[in-house]
Amino acid sequence: MDYARMRAIAAKLGAYSEQLEVSWSVEIGPCGPVLAMRCPSKRHEGAVRRICKQLDAQLPGTHPGYICANGPEIEHPDIGRMRRPDAVVIPEATLDEEGLAVDATRVLAAVEIVSPSNPGNDYDEKLARGAAGETRD
Repeated sequence: MDYARMRAIAAKLGAYSEQLEVSWSVEIGPCGPVLAMRCPSKRHEGAVRRICKQLDAQLPGTHPGYICANGPEIEHPDIGRMRRPDAVVIPEATLDEEGLAVDATRVLAAVEIVSPSNPGNDYDEKLARGAAGETRD
């Protein structure tokens, strides 16, 4: 399936998920678009916030113009992937651009807090085949 078609399906799933009671997100993985429940605990959100604060304090000295943000979709149409990591290090200016997704080639780092309910997805799929589709050591 081509990426444009997968993206259209993901958009429809995203619109549908807004009607549901629990928070859901849409990602595009190796098998195509998936609707994934995203109801993180306070502890999970606290860890993401602390990581973002720590990185934001360091980034002006190491990578001026970059911030750590949580929430934006990261996509790489060439390999057919779209993910929503817990946090990403991106140029701050990308948050003022049109659209929902940030191009994966502009991401300096992605942070994923391992979920106790689904560690295989976080350790295997997301680590080995994140939005850029490359294995990280």
